[in-house]
Amino acid sequence: MNIDWSQLVTKAMKDAAIQAAQLSAAKADLATRNVKAITQIARIQDRIDTIGFGIDIGEATVEDEAEQAALLLNLKAWKTYKFALGKVTVQPTWYEAPVWPTEPATPEIIAAPLLGEAFAS
Repeated sequence: MNIDWSQLVTKAMKDAAIQAAQLSAAKADLATRNVKAITQIARIQDRIDTIGFGIDIGEATVEDEAEQAALLLNLKAWKTYKFALGKVTVQPTWYEAPVWPTEPATPEIIAAPLLGEAFAS
């Protein structure tokens, strides 16, 4: 009986492969969450700025100002979420069992609808 040692797969090699796959999946999940957060922050900030232009020129309605106030709260929630995502990789459970921060609500912005269903929850 001949043994082909080049075909040997040890438990350590199997464990390393599993860990590499877990790390890759966790990094991909983190990247997806970061892209969504950045997209939402930009989208909300754009609407806040647009309403601000209306306020600056004296054409914004009370409803516009109320929308801006609500969006400012939502923007803070998304920024808080994005900041928390930046701390996920320092968790002791990182990549095997990351504890993800809670994603904020995605605001409905009629003037700036989401493109496609890429960010549907």
